Amino acid sequence: MYSKKIAIVALSLLLPAPIIGIWASLNLDSVGQIIWTVMKFWLIVMPALWLLFIEKGKISWSKSSMKGLIEGAFWAIPVGAVIWLLYTFCLESYVDKEGIRSQIESLGLTSSLSFWSFALMISFGNALMEEYVWRWFVFAKCKTLAGPFLGILLAAFFFTAHHIIVIWNFGDAMIVTIGSVAIFLAGCLWCYLYQKFHSIWPGYISHVVADLAVFGIAWQILTS
Repeated sequence: MYSKKIAIVALSLLLPAPIIGIWASLNLDSVGQIIWTVMKFWLIVMPALWLLFIEKGKISWSKSSMKGLIEGAFWAIPVGAVIWLLYTFCLESYVDKEGIRSQIESLGLTSSLSFWSFALMISFGNALMEEYVWRWFVFAKCKTLAGPFLGILLAAFFFTAHHIIVIWNFGDAMIVTIGSVAIFLAGCLWCYLYQKFHSIWPGYISHVVADLAVFGIAWQILTS
């Protein structure tokens, strides 16, 4: 019972941060960007601080077996393919292409070099951060609360929640619905891989591919 209470406290301290940060960045201009930065910093440092000072643990590199890396690479293929196929055959007509194009242009990412340099940096960095936060930390706490199976569903739900705000900004209800289901299923997959191999790296591989697939779609929108 004590461990469950501690897990609830940990989740309560972390989970509001991405929602607050994303909402603020989309609605509060320059102040929102500051809030987003603070929330992103908290999202990164809070799990490590919790491990070191509350759980009295040690930071590790989450070493994976070769079998885990191979399975993670295997899953990268269908994950990337599903994203591309969903966009091409289901979602393209619902996407706010002008809004996405304007967002990319406002960042100055109009050349292939600048765009793909940014895409690679964000994909590899964001996937690592999200696996560390959502699988290693959030899923572990959800598993303490509800066990492995329900823990996977709960962690995937929390992972999806803040993405809904982002998706809503670039499309309508159809985009939000299908995109949320896809993100939830991806979250379940990556939690499952973490549960199976006790490492963030198997999920990280297909997560990078997923992010790159999204950037590939964004590049297609920019250049079409």
